[in-house]
Amino acid sequence: MEDSEHDERERLSEWIGRLETFTAALEYIDGEEATDFCDNACEAWQETALPTVTSAGPSALVIFEALTALAKAATTVWTDWKETPDERDRYTRETAQQLVKDDLDGVLTTYEPWLSDGFPPSDEIQQRFRKVAGDVKETMDAISLMRADLDAQEAEAEADPYGAIFVHLDPNRSDAPIFEKVCSLTEQEDERYRAAYERLRRMVDSELLEHISDESDRFCDQLMAVLTDVRDKRISLFDADAWDEHRRKVRSALISFTAALYIHREQTIRTAKKEFGRDSSQVKEVEKLFDDLRKASFDYGWLEELRGALQHGDINAFGWGFGASVHAEPTANVYMKKQFMLDFTAQSTQKKWLKRQELENRESDPSVLDMIKAIQPLMGPLQEKLDRILYPNAGEDAVTVRELLSRYPHPRGLHALQNGPGFTRRNLWPNMSPLAPRVLQFAADFIGWTD
Repeated sequence: MEDSEHDERERLSEWIGRLETFTAALEYIDGEEATDFCDNACEAWQETALPTVTSAGPSALVIFEALTALAKAATTVWTDWKETPDERDRYTRETAQQLVKDDLDGVLTTYEPWLSDGFPPSDEIQQRFRKVAGDVKETMDAISLMRADLDAQEAEAEADPYGAIFVHLDPNRSDAPIFEKVCSLTEQEDERYRAAYERLRRMVDSELLEHISDESDRFCDQLMAVLTDVRDKRISLFDADAWDEHRRKVRSALISFTAALYIHREQTIRTAKKEFGRDSSQVKEVEKLFDDLRKASFDYGWLEELRGALQHGDINAFGWGFGASVHAEPTANVYMKKQFMLDFTAQSTQKKWLKRQELENRESDPSVLDMIKAIQPLMGPLQEKLDRILYPNAGEDAVTVRELLSRYPHPRGLHALQNGPGFTRRNLWPNMSPLAPRVLQFAADFIGWTD
């Protein structure tokens, strides 16, 4: 009997030591999230300790008490994660690790005195063992129920992947933005709302027209960079390499700008062909609008032709000049080379819109900056006419988007459409497509095209 108690005391000493080592090494257990850490800690202790249990003795009590402590800590963390909406108030990896350490230290505090004071009576050990075994089962069952509940949430979310999402602030509920699914949508409703919104977005954004504006700005910025260097005396009149570098950047920006004009026309016509058919009346109307602009505007026609010269004739089909005085800021300009363009287009008799005679009658090379300024007020009205053709059902699309907006509680906040399962405890919010306020405002105000 004494030998048996001596052996059990050695086993108890061994497992107290192993528990101390395990507790000291908690920081090395994987898991960035508190719940993951607790799960991994439970699993690690189970794999290490449970296979060694052969009898209901004091050493087994240490093993099961530690497992109970780990399971109860996991239950606390999982419950906190499930019932605390604001993640800032939940257990972190660090606080969960401290919770586990404190609970395991409690187990060590309970059993370490048995090494020096001796074991309690065997019936008390057995009674304690039954209680610990019951606690383990009860705690593990609670964790299983929580996991089953989370699995059910995931299954429910998987069957409800579409909806209107509202992101807003409510200081009475949280300091952080609140993500709410204000209603579910069917797949057909989601497709209808997305299609209507996307058509309005493309029309409102006028991306091809904005590309022209962006490239115009970039061209002007390059000229301004030259003037800034001249003004601040960062470039010498005799620094040929620096001047060549500036000229190269100006040339690149000019090529990009004239290409943007070409892209605007070509891609708009291509869109019309895709939407309405190659031989449709809508395509003919779009082509006529661009042809009319070419014929009406000397500047538009020759800027478009300058693209061809820069890309297929001579990338130096332009010149530049500077002006300066003692009492004024330096000035810069870029010019379309008149004679070069006349020669380049000498065989372009089919391009009836080119005003060759008007170019021949010019006393000097036309200023590209003046040409850009001249076409700017023409592009907006052109785009509106194009939009009327390309988006004939914009009024109906606006009604559809307004219908979507009516599903939200109020206009303040971010409106979005859900892109998949979510709003569960495991996936706190799904992927979503934000709806741009500018498009929503346009839909709210737009009734339809009027003559």
